[in-house]
Amino acid sequence: MNHTQVLRVQNLSIELPAGADRSHAVQGISLEVRKGEILCVIGESGSGKSVLSAAIMGDYAKGLRHTEGVIDFLGDDICTLDEERLRQLRGNRIAMIFQEPMAALNPAIRIGKQVEEIFDIHAPQMPGAERRERMLALLESTQLPDPPRIANSFPHQLSGGQCQRVVIAMALA
Repeated sequence: MNHTQVLRVQNLSIELPAGADRSHAVQGISLEVRKGEILCVIGESGSGKSVLSAAIMGDYAKGLRHTEGVIDFLGDDICTLDEERLRQLRGNRIAMIFQEPMAALNPAIRIGKQVEEIFDIHAPQMPGAERRERMLALLESTQLPDPPRIANSFPHQLSGGQCQRVVIAMALA
């Protein structure tokens, strides 16, 4: 296994708005992930897992404020990047798969179009036929049965597990 560092979070603190039940959503968190490793963050509801994940993406919810620490992703400190650089990283180098896949999928748009939209955003020069081919390959790579049928389906026509795999395919895109 290659032990190259991919992510290092050092002494991260994220402040909650005044009047919250505590001062920080995340306080003094440090962790490291190397290539090939999997890190599982566990904790009770409200313990800051989602806030930590969003911070790693450089996406703080309204009212939250980074007060201390470093989030080093492949040599870039996420905490100091401007919005343009964050946009370049998100979806190209780093992605987030939400716990509830139905919240990440548009119920009015077919699955294939939603996966292809990732290519529209990050590879606009890609020809339509190649986008479709890559979308189907991604659906297949996540072990979805009958990718052409899945691509033509709406989210409500799939199981929760299938929607989760669609969101994983979107992250891989």
